[in-house]
Amino acid sequence: MSRRVKILFVSSSFTLIIYLLRRYRRYLLRKTRQTSVTQGSLINIPSSSSSSSGISVNKRFLNQLLVIIRIFNPRFGSDAFFLLITHVTTLISRTFLSIYIARLEGAIVKSLVQRNLRDFIRTICIFLTVAVPSSFINSLIRYTESKLALAFRTKLTRYAYDSYFRNQTYFRVSNLDSRLLTPDQNLTDDIETFASTLTHLFSQLTKPFLDVAIITWTLVRMVQQKKTARGLREVPILTIMVIFLTFWALRKLSPRFGRLVSEEAKRRGLLRFAHTRIIANAEEIAFFDGHEVEKNWILKLYNQLREQTNLIIKKKLWFIMLEQFLMKYFWHSCGMIFIAIPLLSYDGPPTTDDPIGDPLGISTRTQEFTVSKNLLSSGADAVERIISSYKEIAELAGRTNRVYTMLHVFDECANERYRRISMTIDDHTSIDMKRKVMLNQQAEGQIIESDENIIVENVPIITPNGDIIVESLSLKIIPTMHVLITGPNGCGKSSFFRLIRGLWPIYSGRLYRPNPSNFFLIPQKPYMCPGTLRDQIIYPHTIDQTFANDDQLMEMLHYVELQYIVQREGGLNAERDWKDILSGGEKQRLGLARMFYHKPKYALLDECTSAVSIDVEGKIYERAKQLGISLLTITHRPSLWAYHTHLLQFNGEGQWTFEVLNTEKRLTLKGEKERLEAQLAGVPAIQQRLSELCHLLGEDTIDNCK
Repeated sequence: MSRRVKILFVSSSFTLIIYLLRRYRRYLLRKTRQTSVTQGSLINIPSSSSSSSGISVNKRFLNQLLVIIRIFNPRFGSDAFFLLITHVTTLISRTFLSIYIARLEGAIVKSLVQRNLRDFIRTICIFLTVAVPSSFINSLIRYTESKLALAFRTKLTRYAYDSYFRNQTYFRVSNLDSRLLTPDQNLTDDIETFASTLTHLFSQLTKPFLDVAIITWTLVRMVQQKKTARGLREVPILTIMVIFLTFWALRKLSPRFGRLVSEEAKRRGLLRFAHTRIIANAEEIAFFDGHEVEKNWILKLYNQLREQTNLIIKKKLWFIMLEQFLMKYFWHSCGMIFIAIPLLSYDGPPTTDDPIGDPLGISTRTQEFTVSKNLLSSGADAVERIISSYKEIAELAGRTNRVYTMLHVFDECANERYRRISMTIDDHTSIDMKRKVMLNQQAEGQIIESDENIIVENVPIITPNGDIIVESLSLKIIPTMHVLITGPNGCGKSSFFRLIRGLWPIYSGRLYRPNPSNFFLIPQKPYMCPGTLRDQIIYPHTIDQTFANDDQLMEMLHYVELQYIVQREGGLNAERDWKDILSGGEKQRLGLARMFYHKPKYALLDECTSAVSIDVEGKIYERAKQLGISLLTITHRPSLWAYHTHLLQFNGEGQWTFEVLNTEKRLTLKGEKERLEAQLAGVPAIQQRLSELCHLLGEDTIDNCK
């Protein structure tokens, strides 16, 4: 095959590849448009106040990075400090070993040119001897990098957990704030990838800068030895120009990898959150055969992630091609020219240590060329890693933004500063429910700690979505009161509990309340923590914090008539999956046993006996009153009215009443209501029979029949 035919074949193949890529790109775009039409609009949710469009390598990124670095700043004498020093030492050692190995390779080539078997064998033995510590240094670099990443990740994770569990931030960040859609991913994957990327980037930048400095100094010394050679000034100037030109081209043509990676991580988190939601609600979905709806939703989220990943892959295709051309082929050509300048411009006498066997100094020049080539190749690789690291720095900017945003949101939620962001569809239509207050309004109400009483002064009940349930609530509850709370669904009964406990912000007014440790909530479905039966009773205390022995715990189980469960399950130290083993009534009674263990001043009971028999329920309430526990109860059972002294009633339209509970009068009214309901229930049957009689009598209408 002639040279012309080869050139024609290569160019036509390259043209065909470009054409096929363009056709495939058009096919993907057309398919994406069709998918968006058939499956509906994909939901896009703004991430936070720091928009993803602003993620790049800039001053803001540096400020965010410095804030995070201060968190795991390794102190002198710490394990992280020792790892950091060891890591830097290994990087420096590897640079000097690289220079020494380059000289050994030059000596090997020189001995081959001179056909000196003795020097060849001696140099090979030295090379293999040096290869042992060199291999260990290479492995040690990766080891210290991994250990350093783990140390940074551990410190950052502990700091994030401290922030996450401070001042009920774990509740507020998911229920009162909408900036973090997937805090579980932020606390796990984002911290891990950030620590790994930062540590790897530190290695990728530290060693190349050391290589460039030391290799440049070595090459300059080699050129200086050639006193009659040129290039001492020309070569560095040309090298700097080539490096600057390459960096400028890559900087201008580089995609915004930081924004792309951050968006990909967000979409990956949404997909994982959707899977978690399906697992948590699998029973309800299976009952309703809702798998098709859930599958379509999962596919929509996956398509979003696939499109973002596909976009990153396409961006990397052309950028890596440009990167390879500039820093592999273009630099290689320039490097050969720079090496040739000192050698070709040397016009002095030939330098040789073998005037008889090598009078022209060919072996020495070959050695110098090999050493220079290896050093320049190592230097070029170092500069290439420095320039290529811009892409990794841009990716680090995206990961830094996610971690910084997480810590910032945790801090603001801990200080009761919330923000809620509305959802948008296709960036055109806004799902914005009607609000009665600003979503980002600062909560200006006061919470004042009192000794025993609960005093609410002109406090509105406002949901995290901004809906006003009650415009102003004012009442006073003292420990001798037992308050029954009633009203229709959504009127503010459970919201009142969240308000006085401090879970929801107070936008105005004053709330006087005891320390939160004096409140204990028992919901309709008590939370069963992992651990033993003992852990269930003393929750949220741990074994080290408990103040009750086994006999006292058995007495508390006796109060709720649950003592049989100890023998059935194998003792107080038995570990089970209590959420699945216990029945609904047993879980509710176990939650009430916690109340007897902690003996709070106020027990917030939210339909917590709906699965408990009436006789057991009465004994539990009577025992709680004997222990001096004030009961604040939400219930629909009339049997519990006798155990309360006051009534807080919401009507569902923003109005409320707080009065002394007259149990007899209320039971009378309840009986009359039930009788009227029974009478009205029979009216349709009476009307139907009346219509039949009119028909049999031949009357035209019911009125005529009457």
